[in-house]
Amino acid sequence: MFAVQYITASLPADQLLSSFSVRRISTSAFDTWCLRKILRIPYTRHTTNETARSITGCLPVSEKVKSFRLTFLGHLARSAPEEDHHRVIAAAMRPPPDWRRPPGRPRSTWLKVIDEDVQPQNFGVHTAWRKAKERDAWHQIVSTATLC
Repeated sequence: MFAVQYITASLPADQLLSSFSVRRISTSAFDTWCLRKILRIPYTRHTTNETARSITGCLPVSEKVKSFRLTFLGHLARSAPEEDHHRVIAAAMRPPPDWRRPPGRPRSTWLKVIDEDVQPQNFGVHTAWRKAKERDAWHQIVSTATLC
């Protein structure tokens, strides 16, 4: 599950998970389909998705991926400033003003996804970077953001 942080940088979770099935379905639909298969709930039994989720007590896959992404941001923020991965993320947070992504590259970046993940908390990626340096406070923010 550690590679999820790197995969989501290049592919949205919906696109990644739907590639495992024949049809292109959303992440939550794939997740619920898997839960129904595990619980052996046939299609003929009219059971709501909420009921299937309440039986298992599992979070949706999209929430787990978000939790891993935010936890990984905390790991990067707390790493030593002289380490390469810390410097790469710090540099990506302040790109040159005339920099643009090359043609053919995805418009969404890992930092933009992180920014979308922390928007409900009313702060951006720069504030998240500062807050992630304090482990206990960041753990509380991740728990609140993913409703764990």
